[in-house]
Amino acid sequence: MVIRRQNFIGAPGLIAAILASSSFGHAQSTADAGKPNVVVVFVDDLGWKDLGCYGSKFYETPNIDRLAAQGALFTRSYSSCNVCSPTRASLMTGKYPQRVGFTDFLRPDETTHVPATETTLGEAFQLAGYRTGYIGKWHIGSKKVGMPKQQGFDWQTVTTQGGLPASYFYPYKTNKPSPHEVPDLEDGKPGDYLTDVLTDKGIGFIRETVGEGKQPFFLILGHYAVHTPIQAPEKLIEKYEAKKKRMYGDTPLKMIPERFNREVPAQQRNPTFAAMVENLDTNVGKVVHALDELGVTQDTIIVFTSDNGGSSVSPRARSTCNYPLRAGKGWNYEGGIRIPTFITWPGTISAMKISEPVITMDICPTLLELIGSKQLPKQTVDGRSLVPLIQGDKNTLNRPFLAWWYPHVNVHGTQPCQAILKDGWKLVHYMEQNETELYRLSDDEGERNDLASAQPEIARELLETLNQWVKETR
Repeated sequence: MVIRRQNFIGAPGLIAAILASSSFGHAQSTADAGKPNVVVVFVDDLGWKDLGCYGSKFYETPNIDRLAAQGALFTRSYSSCNVCSPTRASLMTGKYPQRVGFTDFLRPDETTHVPATETTLGEAFQLAGYRTGYIGKWHIGSKKVGMPKQQGFDWQTVTTQGGLPASYFYPYKTNKPSPHEVPDLEDGKPGDYLTDVLTDKGIGFIRETVGEGKQPFFLILGHYAVHTPIQAPEKLIEKYEAKKKRMYGDTPLKMIPERFNREVPAQQRNPTFAAMVENLDTNVGKVVHALDELGVTQDTIIVFTSDNGGSSVSPRARSTCNYPLRAGKGWNYEGGIRIPTFITWPGTISAMKISEPVITMDICPTLLELIGSKQLPKQTVDGRSLVPLIQGDKNTLNRPFLAWWYPHVNVHGTQPCQAILKDGWKLVHYMEQNETELYRLSDDEGERNDLASAQPEIARELLETLNQWVKETR
């Protein structure tokens, strides 16, 4: 597929450019022909290093790599939080998660949800004339309040009350009743695998919408993969058992010491997790193939992203390795918050790599601009449209810094922590210990050389800025 650059010249000009570059010989109605479809592939716990296009040598992701090579790949993309629910709230609102009441992942008995006063991404797309769909993990609401259908999505399915499935295999439950039982799949059969079935249902939504020819579609594929439980089809596990043997033989897994008496793997070599990643990749390929079959590839934006860094610290969920980044999910070091992200739109977004730091809440204003919809400046107060970066402009986000606030202890071993990234400096502050670390990321991506003592003035100024930001956004 040939990728060509086109200028983004505002919503009317953008739509004209789309019309000029597309045949639109498919079922979209002429009234909505200028509006591209949108698919957001939102993966759970996928780390920055977990794809071939980001440097993995153990996991195999040819479909995702091929797709990423066609669009704008962000090499320094961050999640809004080091755990899932806050990041997911940020995606929906374009705001730092604490602004909308999220600082930690939801427990099954909690009723926190995105406030009804917020205009969610789903609602914004509904207002723009889209048929909206959500499938899979949501984790920013409960059964009674704040589920996708109550937050702007016309169609919702396969959404548990918790943040993970009880099992990835049919009937997607364990012997005991659980809020993690996966609904809407009672017609399945033994051997069915959740990531496959979820994808097939998502493709069904796309086919139905295109077939009706009345509206463009907006679909979020909220995959439970690659979150625990770590389960995968047996043949794929066998493949990676053999690959592990070829690559590492009988050498024991090396571990890297971490703060608070923790440690993380130094290599990616979990065969079952690798099998989950490859299965996810196969399913992304299925979505792309379906778009090709329907003739809507040129008219569909795909966003691929994750909700936090790879899980590598907790002994109960030590799935992957984020090296050379430090630590993993649940921590404010790079391994816990840096994630894979790319955006494709064949014929409109050129193939490129972008090193400017970006974050989850940027996706909301970016998509609104790409579809030519009205921006929501009072809503997306923290997010920045990435269209100027995709356009090729440099340093155009006009954002003074990025920051993270996580005032909790969690199962991944961290302590209450806040962090700020500004002018190439990264400050990490442990609140209960009152300990501050300072890193120069351009020279120290792995955050190994603490410069807080050598640069006390920089550390002091950054901590003051960070504390003020916390006061303003809580």
